[in-house]
Amino acid sequence: MAVGTTVSVTLPQMGESVSEGTVLEWHAAEGDQVSADETLVEISTDKVDAEVPAPASGTLVKIHAQEGDTVVVGAVLAEIDTAGAGASREADAPPAEDAKELEVVMPQMGESVTEGTVLEWHKQPGDAVAADETIVEISTDKVDAEVPAPSAGTITEILAAAGDTVEVGQVLARMTTSNGAPATRSEPEVQRPTPSAQRPVTNGGNASPVAQRVAQVEGVDLSSLSGSGPRGRITKADVLAAKNGEPAAHAEPLKGSAAMLARYMDESRSIPTATSFRTITVTTMDGRREQLKAAGQKVSFTHLIAFAIARAAADMPVMTHHFAEQDGKPVRIDDGAVHLGIAVDVERKDGTRTLMVPVIRDAARLPFHRFLEAYHDLIEKARTNALGADDLVGANISLTNPGGLGTVTSVPRLMPGQGTIVATGSIAYPVGLGNVGELIGAEKVMTMTSTYDHRVIQGAESGRFLARIEALLDGDEHFYDDVFADLGVDLGPPIEPPKPTIEAAAPAQRPPPPRRHQAKSCCRRSRRRRPSSRPTAPTATWPPSSTRSGSTTPAATPLSTPSRCRSRPS
Repeated sequence: MAVGTTVSVTLPQMGESVSEGTVLEWHAAEGDQVSADETLVEISTDKVDAEVPAPASGTLVKIHAQEGDTVVVGAVLAEIDTAGAGASREADAPPAEDAKELEVVMPQMGESVTEGTVLEWHKQPGDAVAADETIVEISTDKVDAEVPAPSAGTITEILAAAGDTVEVGQVLARMTTSNGAPATRSEPEVQRPTPSAQRPVTNGGNASPVAQRVAQVEGVDLSSLSGSGPRGRITKADVLAAKNGEPAAHAEPLKGSAAMLARYMDESRSIPTATSFRTITVTTMDGRREQLKAAGQKVSFTHLIAFAIARAAADMPVMTHHFAEQDGKPVRIDDGAVHLGIAVDVERKDGTRTLMVPVIRDAARLPFHRFLEAYHDLIEKARTNALGADDLVGANISLTNPGGLGTVTSVPRLMPGQGTIVATGSIAYPVGLGNVGELIGAEKVMTMTSTYDHRVIQGAESGRFLARIEALLDGDEHFYDDVFADLGVDLGPPIEPPKPTIEAAAPAQRPPPPRRHQAKSCCRRSRRRRPSSRPTAPTATWPPSSTRSGSTTPAATPLSTPSRCRSRPS
């Protein structure tokens, strides 16, 4: 509610079941200049701790609720005078002699980057800084970067708070210099309260009032707890978890590249993908790599596989096509080149790990030695956190290799703007042959998967694509001839399949089957057969007694009834 030029700061609604809260900490004091959306005060409820931002820029003229007070939803916490908003109380003070004011702006981090998010300020107003000293960290959707001080001096004003989104060229802070040395303040300045200065550390440390009350009732020692709330504040849930012997939850906000990766993973869920699998033998690839190694060339399996993927994608450009919408209509995008992304697991300065995918541009047109140079350059930049934003955009097909960790096969996520991602598994003998593979001459195998955007790529195309990669790795289309020639190495002899290292034992001769004496038994059974009650047919003779007239009748020979016993006579 505004009265003239005064804006009231009220306790906001924080949920249907929340009717009141406790003032935890004021981040500004009466008379301080505040910016719109800048955090003014922290409030704790029995459900959640929250930060109340300034509704407008101006001067904080009145605080109505002190720390520890319980206020109801809608109660006025403070008042802000918006007249002359943003004016500094030191605006009329003359600058120091020979002092110069400099602006710290959001730098250009790549052609595709237009904005970023302020991660963390390393300096605060009044702090002295040296030239090129890091004063703020910025995160974009491609890369994190540190912004240095343009000169030695003193930070006088911060214009973008942590979490704010800023555009390229926007002023982040102002500082003054004096003859190239850090300037000193001509008069003391009222400092804004900080958690450590305004709230003395007690046995509970940084605990909310609600948590302190619950801890007192339940007999929980707050000094032994670590908080899961904002800036490590101990909450009611932490106290109750400790009382019940449960491990306290620890919430850590995702920042920078980790937050961007989480966003990309969410976006990937909108892509309808399918995956093809193919297990191939690696005898030829392994043998050629050993030949290169013997010639002094450091070439890994991943180098050869990545190069084969680039060549295969050039032969089948459909695998690099990706989906988009233009004017609300679905379209297929063909970049006309193979831009190969290489997934890299990177350890950050704080010990956490993240995934980065630098891009080898127009990879299929590069000879192998230049492909290796581009590959090594990007990996080194990723390891040293030196990748620029332009190094991380434009991939239309990617390779990830979890096989180095022993993973047999993988179905990775496909990122927007890409048509296919290939994953390679571990190289090993087939399951069950690990201990005897070399003895029996078995070949090592590797499983590849092709996960593709089913809106623009079909299963048959993905299957042929994997077959094409296999053929190249087996040496088709002079693949290894080109690799060896580009490195200046003579191609070695053809790779022969492995042979068993032990001779197979001659099959043992079977002993002759025992002679069976079933004939007598069968005959005995025949003799013991009961006489039949059926009438006996007359015995037939040959030839018949009736013959042509004038012919001589030979002696009749009875036709014997065939025996039912088919056993050989003993």
